[in-house]
Amino acid sequence: MKKLGIALLLSAACCGISMPAMAAGNQCQPVPQAQCAGMTLNWAHWKGKNLEGANFEGATLEWADLSDANLSGANFKNARMNYARLRGARLDNADLGGASLIKADFEYANLEHANLKQANLLRADLKVADLEHAVLEGANLERADFSGADLESANLRGVSLVSANFPMANLKRADLTDANLKNAFFHGALLKNAIWTDGRTCASGSMGKCLSTVDQDAKL
Repeated sequence: MKKLGIALLLSAACCGISMPAMAAGNQCQPVPQAQCAGMTLNWAHWKGKNLEGANFEGATLEWADLSDANLSGANFKNARMNYARLRGARLDNADLGGASLIKADFEYANLEHANLKQANLLRADLKVADLEHAVLEGANLERADFSGADLESANLRGVSLVSANFPMANLKRADLTDANLKNAFFHGALLKNAIWTDGRTCASGSMGKCLSTVDQDAKL
């Protein structure tokens, strides 16, 4: 029994998974449709793995490395993923609603049509990420970095963007109704037809700031 215990510990350390996940048997493995709900997977090293449609609801994946992984349609609802590395990962149509993603790395990740409603993305890195049609309503995006990100038609209603960075980001047709933009930085950001915090639609020439139709006409 002692040798078996040592073998399990070595196996867990090798594969980057914790003992609670090992105890679940073969259910929680880095494969499509994996069933990992509620598991503790801190420091998991599943870079480049195919986890399409996997269920991680309520799981803990702090410091996990899921870079370049296929997480399309995966369920991360209410998961704890602080400091997780998801650089270049496929997260299109994934559900991250209510997840804790403090300082998570989403650089170059695909988050098209993803649900991030009420998620905590404090200081998250979303540089050059694709968030077209993503739902971030009510999320905490304070000090997050969206440099060069694509947020076209994204739902940002009621989000907190205090000190967030959007240089050269695409926010065309994004909905920022009731968002908190205190000290947010939009230099070079495209805001054509975006819905601003006060409900007005930004004019077609809006870049870096939301111009009303009247403002744009005055410039011409």
